[in-house]
Amino acid sequence: MDTFSAFASNVSYSIRPRVHEVDFGEFRGCVDVIGREGAHTFSFTRFCDMVRSGRDRAELDALRLARHLRATECRHGKSWILPGQVSVRCEPELVEDVPSSLLRPIKGGQSRRHLRVAA
Repeated sequence: MDTFSAFASNVSYSIRPRVHEVDFGEFRGCVDVIGREGAHTFSFTRFCDMVRSGRDRAELDALRLARHLRATECRHGKSWILPGQVSVRCEPELVEDVPSSLLRPIKGGQSRRHLRVAA
């Protein structure tokens, strides 16, 4: 490996905001970052400062932290925010560049139409 290719190597980051339940009814957001550079892989986790009483607020905190990490610590390579654990209820501008297939749907009164049709 010559000197130029050592400094010009690209790093790709997968940034995953997540929510942990700390205690009953208390949630804390965190962000897992997995970096890949050639054959090498590294990872780190950053936690949000505050514990929230609602999951929605913890999701917002995690998405904001993910965007902050993307702009600061992961700016030297390609990066993708993959919020697989984050629901659709968050602020639209935080997930506008994320495909809807990666967002968890809102749980609610889903009909079981396929069972009614089969019966």
